[in-house]
Amino acid sequence: MSKPKFRPVTITIGGKKRTLRTVLQAGNTLMNDWPEQTPAARAAEMLVLDAINEVASPEEVRRAFIAAAKVSDIDCSS
Repeated sequence: MSKPKFRPVTITIGGKKRTLRTVLQAGNTLMNDWPEQTPAARAAEMLVLDAINEVASPEEVRRAFIAAAKVSDIDCSS
């Protein structure tokens, strides 16, 4: 599997700014760095799995990731 990419999203978590460009980066961030498990974060995690299995698009992951960031009050620019 190649690394499915999407348009960059920059977030700040714990004072650290990072720019995400791939489905795998989004998944790792959601699983390892997310401050709280919200329904929006869980939905984004599920879309990551769907994208890995080629059932969802990287752009769907990107949209869900941004929505999860907003719910969790994470600074996010796209």
